[in-house]
Amino acid sequence: MLKKIMLFIFMILITSSGYAVASTDRVVFYPSGADISRLIHADITAGNNVDSSGGTVTFILPGQALPDTFSIAPITKEVVINDVSWTRDDLTQSPAAVDLGKKIDLLKSKLMSVNAQIKAVEGGILFWNERGKIQQTKVGEVDKIADLVVSNLTKLYNQSVKLGSQSKDISSLINELSRKIKEISGPGKSRWIVTVSVVASGNKSADFKINYMLRNCGWRPKYKLDGYPDQKKVEFSFDAEIWQSSGMNFKNFDVALATVKEHSRIYPPELRLWKIAPKRPDMPEPAKYARSMKVMESSVQMNDAVAANAPVQIKKSTYSIWELGTKTIVAGPARKYAISNESWDAEYSFLSRPSATPEVFVSAKMKLIDAKDFPSGQALVLMEGAMIGKMKFSFFGKDKTLFFGADPLLKAERKTLEKYSGEKGVFGSKQTYNWKYLITLSNSRKNPVMIKVQEPAPSSGDKRIKLSDSAEPKAVVKDNNFEWDITVPASQKAEVQYGVDLNAPEDMIIDFGLGR
Repeated sequence: MLKKIMLFIFMILITSSGYAVASTDRVVFYPSGADISRLIHADITAGNNVDSSGGTVTFILPGQALPDTFSIAPITKEVVINDVSWTRDDLTQSPAAVDLGKKIDLLKSKLMSVNAQIKAVEGGILFWNERGKIQQTKVGEVDKIADLVVSNLTKLYNQSVKLGSQSKDISSLINELSRKIKEISGPGKSRWIVTVSVVASGNKSADFKINYMLRNCGWRPKYKLDGYPDQKKVEFSFDAEIWQSSGMNFKNFDVALATVKEHSRIYPPELRLWKIAPKRPDMPEPAKYARSMKVMESSVQMNDAVAANAPVQIKKSTYSIWELGTKTIVAGPARKYAISNESWDAEYSFLSRPSATPEVFVSAKMKLIDAKDFPSGQALVLMEGAMIGKMKFSFFGKDKTLFFGADPLLKAERKTLEKYSGEKGVFGSKQTYNWKYLITLSNSRKNPVMIKVQEPAPSSGDKRIKLSDSAEPKAVVKDNNFEWDITVPASQKAEVQYGVDLNAPEDMIIDFGLGR
């Protein structure tokens, strides 16, 4: 049984006379593949040799299956596996594909006939259009010719419309049948015939457990995050888009999703040599190569109990398995399945940076009891049910801070009150600069809101440049920013004033940065 290997999507074993008949099916989806586990009751075909105890069992697998990942174990006692062989088979020659191919050929012939009629009608239309332009007609025949032109053109145009509609319908049907052939054949348009040699001790049938990997399938997460500041909640939903391009529909599989990262290393990277030496100008930099490898851990054991209703999360040491229960996954476009809906307690805060934008942004901080394991995927972001936008989202652990865009009921504006320069000192040996700003916070909500206001705090790049600041209310300087926590009453405004003074040598040329 394969344990640590990249695993790919499943397919129902195609059955026919003498082939295996499925009894229990399970698939574990990964971001770019899946692992198939099946319990098979198979007929054993007697061999041609003298030993009557020997025989073969034949399985037909999709062309996307990887032979190196196939494993089989007998469940029936006294049955032993001798060897396994794989051969390619053109799936386009399967009975279903051949039947569809014949239908397509007939439709193509009919389409050619219809298109030929369209060409003939177009010729007739051209003839009668030209006939109507002839001027040498006798006066008594003008009306007759005019009637003929109108009558014939009317018939021909009606025929053209009908034939054009038939051509489109036939072309659409050909495209639909071609799509069905592609679903049957898969991208590779081939399949594997797996022949297993067994010692059966007289048994005409036996039970086997098989596992294999399949490509061209997978799943991706889809999230929705809806913020409710007044309720101090974040409503969270997690859906999974599952797809498979095996060419077959898969009925009543036990389906599970694994949250394993799509790309991860098997071995740790080598440390580079730290060598200090004189640099040679002409010495080129060494080429750097990195190989990204995929690794997936598979849960290939069959579960006795499968979730019948809501998906159940089973946490492994490095990833999680979501058991979805019994599902039918059809070949073709991705289909969405609901996985989880949760309501998280959150502490909301509001952040303003007035010099950059008048918008006030909303954030929610969660501290959850249970650790989460949600892989990276696209999330719809809403505020109280209203769509805001989309973002990349992942959540591993218990703590998470999310932004929910700007609150339309809050506003922050900064206005420059003073900005001037001058000189001071007995001989004017110093240059001075002064900046004063007013920040106005507006709250149109029906409840008071505390807003964290941040503005850049200037720092001196030269010890001769002296800076001082003042603010009302007093500011806290953190990470080179002024910060205020201002409570704005409901439907009212609040103000913050702050200023910066600069002293520097008279002859110093200064780059004032944001204050220029």
